Parts: sequence; C-alpha cells; structure tokens
Amino acid sequence: MESCAESTFPDWTRLLQDLLVAIFGELEIPNLLRTGAVCTSWRSAYRTFRRLRLPSPKQSPCHLYSIDACGPDAATLYFPSTGSTFHIPMREPGLRLRSLSPIGSGHGLLVVADEISNLHHINPLTSGRVALPPITTFRFVEGSSDDQGNLLYTFFGKSHDPYSLPAVEARDNMYERVVLSCSPSAGSACIVLLMHMPFRELSFARVGDKRWTRIPAGDSTGLQWRNFHSDAAYSTADGLFYLVRSDGSMHTLYLNGPNPVATKIMPGVAKNYDEPYKLQVPRPDAMGRSLASLEIPTMSILGWS
Repeated sequence: MESCAESTFPDWTRLLQDLLVAIFGELEIPNLLRTGAVCTSWRSAYRTFRRLRLPSPKQSPCHLYSIDACGPDAATLYFPSTGSTFHIPMREPGLRLRSLSPIGSGHGLLVVADEISNLHHINPLTSGRVALPPITTFRFVEGSSDDQGNLLYTFFGKSHDPYSLPAVEARDNMYERVVLSCSPSAGSACIVLLMHMPFRELSFARVGDKRWTRIPAGDSTGLQWRNFHSDAAYSTADGLFYLVRSDGSMHTLYLNGPNPVATKIMPGVAKNYDEPYKLQVPRPDAMGRSLASLEIPTMSILGWS
C-alpha cells in the first residue's frame, strides 16, 4: 500500500526526458534557466535542450552584457520583468563575447560581427551559432594582407577611391542594421535583410547562402538610387519588409519571388528627417497595414559593456 507522502507528492524527477524537453520549450527564459538546478535528471534534460538548440516561445525583453567577474566568454542576462540575473558561458569555439559587435537582434537571437567582420546569428542561451555569408562576398569588398600579414579589406566604389581598413575596423564602417524575417531555425525560409555602406544600400541572404545578394536600385526593383535607408521591419501578416528612407518615404519589399520587388506606399516629405524609423503597432490601419512611420529620434537602447 502506498504511503500518504507517495500518493500526495508525485516524483517529478521520473518524468521522461522527451517530455521535459518539450515542456522546457514552453518556458520563459528565467524559468528555463532554473530547471537545470532542480535535480540530476532535469539538469540532463536541460543540457539536451541546449544541445538541440530548440526554439523558445516569444520571450520578455532582456539585457545582454558581459562583466569582468564572469570572464570574457560569459554572457550575463538581466530580465527587468523579474529582476533576475543569469550568467551563461558562451561555448561556441572562436566566438568570444567581448570581441563581438552587435548589429541587430530578433526572435531571441543576436546578429553580431566577429573580429574579422563576418556576421553570425548567435543564441546567447544555447551558445548556438549560424554563420552568414562572409564580408568578402559583397561585390565591392576584397580581402588582402598588409606587410605584417594582418587581414585587410579594400572597399571599392564609384563615388570614392579604393581604401583599405583592418579587418576588425571594417564592421564599424560596413554594417548599419539588420532585420530577420523569422528565426534561423526555419532554415532557408529565414531571410536576413542588411543595410550597409555605401549609402545604406540593401543586400539579403537566406540561411545557408554562400553569398550576399545585392538589391539594386532602379526600375528593376522600384528602389531609388542612393537609398539612404534609415530603418526596416518585417511583417509576418503579409510577408513583406517595410523600408523607411531618410526623407520619410516608405517602401514595401518582397523577397520571396525570383527578383526583389519594391513598392512605394508613402511619399517623402519636404522636411529632412534626422533618423526616422518604423514602429510596429498592434492595430492595422484601414489598408490592413500594421506598421507606422513615426518621426522619433534615434536612440541607443542596448549597449554592451
């Protein structure tokens, strides 16, 4: 006959690992991180969850930074909603948190540039990494070495003479912003739209691509020359990227066809905007769009120390 304690309090340590991993995929990150401290079997399931690099549901915002006390290879996550702080080791070989430069984020992931200015998706929770095409696959960038063998990138353009930069400095001059259509776990369905020099031009790549694909201006795409794009966002409602230029005009951009197609949906204004950007709002307008262009000064929301 079972004792009262045994019948009243089930043994949660005996849950099957497959079931635990499925449950972990539904937890908020603070609770997920705590599961590894429950017992030996839960810690094993938590390690399996991290190894499989499974996606998590939409999470509350958090701050990511590094501190000396945890070393250069550890990420610190702070959650304002709960006041919780966690320290997570970054185990991906060749990627040191202090050496990375953040370019953008989305779907719980960061897009960062490494020490030779190549871009990666990284998951700070699982230490997972997905490499994007290297910088030398842009049509105007070539790699070389100086007399000491240090890596250099030479940039070519019609409006300037060729010039070279050390590899580690190129990322600060090259990349402006990045927008993801979905999580990289979707494979080639994930499109990465990148705003970059010169003149904040646009290029894109799908997960698994070997090269960046330039989106040219002109009649073939509907984009204006010297784009000077200020911001971009992706709408899952219609599968379109929304682009805003420095003059306040807005275009949609469709990248799921054989060629990029842009359509102007909002004209520019006479007033020069400093840095207009898009803000997604929950209620669509009369045309069914859920994005609004607002004149809001650019601000730094998140910095790494």
